[in-house]
Amino acid sequence: MNWNQFGYICRVNSSKTLSAEKKDELSTPPYLDVYINNGVRSKLADDLISKIASQDEATSQKKATYYQCLPELINEFKFEHKGWLSYLTIVFVIYFLSSLLYQFFVVPAFVEIYSTHTVSLNHTFDDYFTYWYVPIILLTLLLSVIFTIILKLKNASALTELQPFSGLFKILIPRQLINQYNSLTTTLLFPITIKEGIEASTPQTQHLAICELLGLETQEEFKVLLKQQLKLLNTHIKSYISKLVIVYGLVIVVSIYLFVKAAYQPLFMLGEAL
Repeated sequence: MNWNQFGYICRVNSSKTLSAEKKDELSTPPYLDVYINNGVRSKLADDLISKIASQDEATSQKKATYYQCLPELINEFKFEHKGWLSYLTIVFVIYFLSSLLYQFFVVPAFVEIYSTHTVSLNHTFDDYFTYWYVPIILLTLLLSVIFTIILKLKNASALTELQPFSGLFKILIPRQLINQYNSLTTTLLFPITIKEGIEASTPQTQHLAICELLGLETQEEFKVLLKQQLKLLNTHIKSYISKLVIVYGLVIVVSIYLFVKAAYQPLFMLGEAL
């Protein structure tokens, strides 16, 4: 299910006037299908709903009350990725087409001109035109890695999985960002875990546990802390993506410099040949 559907089910389950039968009926697909979210599904939402539904009615009602705020918060602070992807793609396409056109249309023309003169082609065209495809391959690989990271971080900001940073992503994603996400999900699971005897492991969950122990209704505090952590996660994601874009920019600037340097060399040599 998506987070909008999740929020609807939480509102249904937190109702104090609906009977259990009516809650079950209102949680069926015909009612859920009304709440769309651009096709974005979340395994984490499915997991949370199953845990809420497994409780007795009073406990389920209380836990559902905690989570009513979640869809709104996720939609407010989810990472917008389309601008980044468009920018990186446009820069790469311009460079790729420029290199391709020069290699297949301009270089052959110079070769034909120099073939009628005594100038050695080996001294006219440097190694760039022999290995012109190498920078493109490297940029393609780098762009693929950045795209993969951006899409993974987009899913992480939308809380589609409980543990999204596994395997190679443990290396590609900074430890600080992973820790921030883990802290966020720990707070997210607080209403589920606090009654299961699991010891609070973060400052946020420790704070909520103490508030709960002292008799404070923690639903509002839960919302405030989630909002704070989602905002911080979004900030860290944007900062990391900005660093990746800088690295990509440096690589493509060097590639463009080598391209321009190699492109002008035949022009300078042309004067000597004529």
